[in-house]
Amino acid sequence: RTLILTLPSAMPKQEREIFRQRMFEALALVWKAMGWHPQDEDFTTPKQREKSVVPVPEIQMEWDEASCGQLVWLYNEAISHYAGRTESFFNALARPDRQPEPGVVPGRALRVASIDIGGGTTDMAIVHYQLDDGVGANVKITPHLLFREGFKVAGDDLLLDIIQRCVLPSLQTALQRAGVTDAAALLATLFGDSGRIDTQAILRQQTALQLFMPLGHAVLSAWEQSDINDPFAGLHATFGDLLIRRPTSNVMNYIQQAIDHALPSGSPTFDIFNVPLQIQFSQLQESLLAGQFTLTTPLHAVCEAISHYHCDILLVTGRPTCLPGVQALIRHLQPVPVNRIVWMDKYQVHEWYPFSQQGRIGNPKSTAAVGAMLCSLALDLRLPRFNFKAADIGAYSTVRYLGVLDNTVNTLRDENIWYHEIDLDKPGATLDARLHFPLRGNVTLGFRQLANSRWPATPLYCLSINSAELAKTIAGDGVLNVRLKLRGSSKDSAPELFILSDAWLQDGTPVAADALTLKLNTLADRRHSGSHYWIDSGSVYLK
Repeated sequence: RTLILTLPSAMPKQEREIFRQRMFEALALVWKAMGWHPQDEDFTTPKQREKSVVPVPEIQMEWDEASCGQLVWLYNEAISHYAGRTESFFNALARPDRQPEPGVVPGRALRVASIDIGGGTTDMAIVHYQLDDGVGANVKITPHLLFREGFKVAGDDLLLDIIQRCVLPSLQTALQRAGVTDAAALLATLFGDSGRIDTQAILRQQTALQLFMPLGHAVLSAWEQSDINDPFAGLHATFGDLLIRRPTSNVMNYIQQAIDHALPSGSPTFDIFNVPLQIQFSQLQESLLAGQFTLTTPLHAVCEAISHYHCDILLVTGRPTCLPGVQALIRHLQPVPVNRIVWMDKYQVHEWYPFSQQGRIGNPKSTAAVGAMLCSLALDLRLPRFNFKAADIGAYSTVRYLGVLDNTVNTLRDENIWYHEIDLDKPGATLDARLHFPLRGNVTLGFRQLANSRWPATPLYCLSINSAELAKTIAGDGVLNVRLKLRGSSKDSAPELFILSDAWLQDGTPVAADALTLKLNTLADRRHSGSHYWIDSGSVYLK
């Protein structure tokens, strides 16, 4: 038995290892709860797991979601559309304008790119598929991963943009018309980032979950189903019309009491369910194309990379890619000719596909699961008429440049880079011990893969000062110098994570290890001052 988990393309190595540990802990919990493993025995090593009555499944975490989505398309085309004639399939789709690599016969290689926009990450993979010297059903496909990237900007960020661009302005306008003098300050108090954890913080989070997120989903659903040929298509409704389930009384009291207090005396009661929402989808699309949505930047980056590799086919999957605005942006960027873009939500599959709905992929998320199943079957040579070398697709670290991110956006400028050309997959890898860096406050450390300052960076660690005395020293004229090192590196194993090596003040005074904290923090929302993700905090209003 095998438990297969597909991961985001650029999940950091440390995060991946934590995920693996949590999976073994979950298995231990289930096996002990079911009485399949002795209660008092440990579940850490393979030898200890062998004591189970029911065999413990192997955990496979080497395949990323974007590459697995490609295999679904590759298998369906080869088997269903070309009746197993893989050579004809490759020859038909190879671009005539791309020069083949030295020693490669034209028509026997395909270069496929895929963009997978999920809820939390936008993933991209570019894979070169090469046929061997076999003929007919005896030919084998060998994949070679050319480039892989992922950004923590995706559907959730698109939802937040809709809330901030459409829902909150409508509410603010309605409050102003009702007589609230400073509606912006009221919304900032109710739905902004206070940084406190109290009863109000819990109610703020529940308001986001019960009011704003359902309204945002309703807007996105209407946009997805709109007629792309109608320039006047839009949404004209009230909050109450769009809410399938009303918020709880606690949430309504939290909002209503604050609004009643802000209204002039004698004003009629404000009904939030009567707030009108007027949206033109053409304006949303223009904003997306103009770069006013956070999703635009990572899509520009991945399309630029795909264009550089001259791919034969681009596969686009994930629920946000069903939106007309996202599709228009990808067509506008045109990383491949438009007739070579395959939209997986409309892609026709045959009866072999386990989750097909009326001959199509119903749930775009299912492509990762089915692709992982195909990879597993290919490893065991259990795919008739389809020989695929799945072992050649494996995860690798995309951390190449590490440094201090800008305060407001995920950008790693060249002058802020601490370490260059990092290779976390190389056994025995180390950081240059001669390098140390000045620190004048708490910072977010992030990484990018390319030596290009325009390439979006990803948050990785928070480096914070715990000591009040040290903070006062740095706030004055003091400068703190820090040095990092890699842990877990040896002759036979690659490093696992970054840790603090040492720190000292400019006069040479050493700083105690507990005065600083280097903490993994990959979910920091850069648009807010707090460190909590907006869905967890409920802070949706920007001042």
